[in-house]
Amino acid sequence: MRKTWFRTLLLNFLCFYTCQAKTCVVGMLGESVSIPCLYNGPEDLSSLNISFEWKRGSEVVYKAVWRGGHEERLEVDFNGRSTVSSLAQTGNFTLKLSDIRFPDAQNYSLYLKRLDRGANASICTVCLSVAAHFTPPVLMRTGGKEGEATRLVCQSQGGFPEPAVHWYINHTQHPPADTVSTHTSTLPHSKLYNVTSILYTAIPRDTTVSCAIENHLLNETLTTISSLCYQKKWDRDRRREREDDSVCEETEMIMLDMDAMDGQLNID
Repeated sequence: MRKTWFRTLLLNFLCFYTCQAKTCVVGMLGESVSIPCLYNGPEDLSSLNISFEWKRGSEVVYKAVWRGGHEERLEVDFNGRSTVSSLAQTGNFTLKLSDIRFPDAQNYSLYLKRLDRGANASICTVCLSVAAHFTPPVLMRTGGKEGEATRLVCQSQGGFPEPAVHWYINHTQHPPADTVSTHTSTLPHSKLYNVTSILYTAIPRDTTVSCAIENHLLNETLTTISSLCYQKKWDRDRRREREDDSVCEETEMIMLDMDAMDGQLNID
């Protein structure tokens, strides 16, 4: 009878979780992340003697026993980076990992086992991805009189994963593909990316040019905007000597959420 009852309990667990879509979360490099696992089944787990175990692959990252209404955490070799705030009392088995690192990007599974019998049963599986913010992009311009080709350089650093770079003329128009050259590199002893993108084309006067750095994991885009205008008669050196408004270059930094940009920037 007890064997049948426990099998039914496990089936309740498995049905509850396998009928739902796989959960994935994103953790920021060097910060903390919560890996969720909630039980809303019919059984009162607080009245049972059960062991709980979070694993990634064969590595145990958290293990505890619920017995006699009390939790006893068992030692695991994970440098104290894993905690679970509550277990059987609430059905909340959310795992918190601190000091997130790139090797932490794996699948995490919670297992349940009744102490007096039975094998481990997988309750839920959550995938963890690791990301890092890019710095706000810096946009620089070199050369270029009105009607001549202008070289604009957009740079951003220290993010992950490898970004997508988008250029826009007057906020909506994409420049020709053959006028853009983008290069990425990783920082020494790190997986973090630096990105440099160059736009080389003739830009009409009173034109707005923007460069957007997209991090798809964070659903985040950083954009820098430059408004360019030219003076027709004076060369670059003479313009620097004059204190007038014949030449202007102004840059503003903004952060945009990808959801808000969908209908505005028309990113491919």
